Amino acid sequence: MWSSNHSDVTVTQSMADARGVRRRASLAMIAAITSSMVSKIECFDLREERNLKMMRSPRVVAGAVAVMIALGCSACGAGVSGGSSSSGSGSPSASSSSQGEEKIASSLEERAKFLLDYKDKEYARSDEETAMLQRAVDNGGVVSRADYEAAWNNYKQCLVDKGYVAPQLYKYPHGLYDLPSTNSNGITQEQGEKAQADAVYCYSTYTMQVNDQYSLQFGNETLTSDNDQAIVDCLHKQGVAPASYTKEQFKNDVEERRDRLASGDDSASPQDASASANEESAYHIDFDDPNASECLVANGWSYDNGLKTEWRPLG
Repeated sequence: MWSSNHSDVTVTQSMADARGVRRRASLAMIAAITSSMVSKIECFDLREERNLKMMRSPRVVAGAVAVMIALGCSACGAGVSGGSSSSGSGSPSASSSSQGEEKIASSLEERAKFLLDYKDKEYARSDEETAMLQRAVDNGGVVSRADYEAAWNNYKQCLVDKGYVAPQLYKYPHGLYDLPSTNSNGITQEQGEKAQADAVYCYSTYTMQVNDQYSLQFGNETLTSDNDQAIVDCLHKQGVAPASYTKEQFKNDVEERRDRLASGDDSASPQDASASANEESAYHIDFDDPNASECLVANGWSYDNGLKTEWRPLG
């Protein structure tokens, strides 16, 4: 373990648990490939795999951990981000301010530099994505829209080159992309496992790190390591929730959502969110509002609001 000071911020580095990180990636992608066989509740319960204190390693992206979170979908979404041990540098961990606030990094530029230096033992990053990260470093840590679009196009092209139908990405109101749910009907288990492995490869090689950095820019401007708080801050910024809406309310909404799924209630909110807007203490997030779910996606969750086009790998 090592630490270095950046003004009033201390950055502490520690090695990631490679096996645990890789397991989260496998759960996410397997849930996507076998979505027709996984229930909504099982998908939702993958949220328990998230370690809210884990820092954003390049394979544990967009929030604390980017695993598939299905808050009520007819098929699980594939918010795929894997994990493995790094070669030498380890995973970035919390920066702690003098007040004890934990941060992912002291700045976007520092985060981009870490990603650029990161070496993964299992997946070699593409030259294209490396060049994008270098441009981000040169631009104060900011990934351009053009590079973000190119990174996702490279992911789709990689799958096409491997013989699959190009997936149709879901685009949120402010431009973030999310992977579609996967329809595995008509393919064998062997074909599904190969599609899973190929999709993980394409995402890890061409897209993951640029997506991580770009998502930070939108959904976690303060670079807090508190994933739930980052989501709540984003909901405030987007005007989706009143300023009084707290992290505890958000966590309660998530638990209520899971409980409703368990009881067979597929509604996105326990009551009409707009009707309770004037009763801020009783406010509930409408998870199907794309402006709300975009904040989730920006912080590592994948949410299927029923509007995504399913990906059939072999057509």
